[in-house]
Amino acid sequence: MAANLVTVVPQRLYSFCTSLQGTFATDLLGNFIGSTSDTVAGSALSVIIALASDVSLFSLFFIILFGYCTVKVVFANIKRGGILLCQIAVGSLYLFSVPRGFTDGFYSWMKQVIATCLTAFLQTTILYIGLLTYTQHALLAVGICLSVNEVPRIAQMFALISSECWHCTSVRALPVMKSPM
Repeated sequence: MAANLVTVVPQRLYSFCTSLQGTFATDLLGNFIGSTSDTVAGSALSVIIALASDVSLFSLFFIILFGYCTVKVVFANIKRGGILLCQIAVGSLYLFSVPRGFTDGFYSWMKQVIATCLTAFLQTTILYIGLLTYTQHALLAVGICLSVNEVPRIAQMFALISSECWHCTSVRALPVMKSPM
């Protein structure tokens, strides 16, 4: 039963976070844009139209920054999906040490799964808020989009091991077996 939970709970938690992010994005869209568009693509289109209306070096700079932030978040989410698959595969191995009293590895594994789901949700949502803010406050929107990179570092400060460094900490979390000699 415990091994089944190790394989089912991370996948369900990640799918819950992504569906919650989609619902949250739709609600944000209704508040920022109004009833002109009800899809994420429609809001991105409104930002592109706002950028295209003002052709200048300033606008080109913003396009490059938004492209950088968007590509970084998309690739980070793809990486998190692969990391979550690895965490599912390794999670049942941590269960072998729990009956012997070595719970540190299992606790750090749980923190890794939670941090992976949390950073995926927060990074995408904050990026979306930054894109929606551009039409009213361009410089503030760039600051919001660039702050997306700090989400894993902030999660790590609250003892959630972020996906960027999960492999470094998971090796240290393995229980050390003492030899009988």
